[in-house]
Amino acid sequence: MVDIIVRCTNKKSEATYAELNAKHPEVEPKTWKKVTLSEMYAFIGVLIMTGANRSNAECAPDLWSVENCPLYRASMGINRFQAILRFIRFDDGNTWAQRLVTDKAAPISELWTMMNYNFEQLYKSSEYLTVDEQLFPYRGRTRFTQYIPSKPAKYGIKVWWVCDAKNAYPLYGQIYTGQASTGRKTNQDERVVKDLVSRFHGIGEI
Repeated sequence: MVDIIVRCTNKKSEATYAELNAKHPEVEPKTWKKVTLSEMYAFIGVLIMTGANRSNAECAPDLWSVENCPLYRASMGINRFQAILRFIRFDDGNTWAQRLVTDKAAPISELWTMMNYNFEQLYKSSEYLTVDEQLFPYRGRTRFTQYIPSKPAKYGIKVWWVCDAKNAYPLYGQIYTGQASTGRKTNQDERVVKDLVSRFHGIGEI
């Protein structure tokens, strides 16, 4: 999964720099230093650390302050972090137009499918399952960002999860990408529950 992120991020950044250099031939051309696998792991580690420290809402420059946790500064420079954050991509943007016709979540679908596969392969659930929804806070541009005023974040990406009720391990997640082109579906909650648990039918039976 990280290999895909590294490859797509470098492809996007190099294309952006090439376009910028073509528009401004009078200035010294800019070059992109390719992101390496270990550097991307460090970048992801910084993001995880901001969540663990409950500082994910802080401005990036504040995280690199000498008064903050030194692990941020030890991971990478603030300029490099912001550059990766600017260009990070999870799939090939050149094929978006074609895939978005049938898949609103096309920019992340490949990695999401791989993540779900890993969840199922790395853990066998107990016979007790639970299904619920989660709103991932996100205010970026998508075709399916949800506004749910009852949630703390209010704006984000809605995901239905089936989890092991004994330890809350996520077994499979389904992104809600909005109303289908055929119109509003009835009994949606019932459909989601049946769809998510059907793949685990028979678990725990003697």
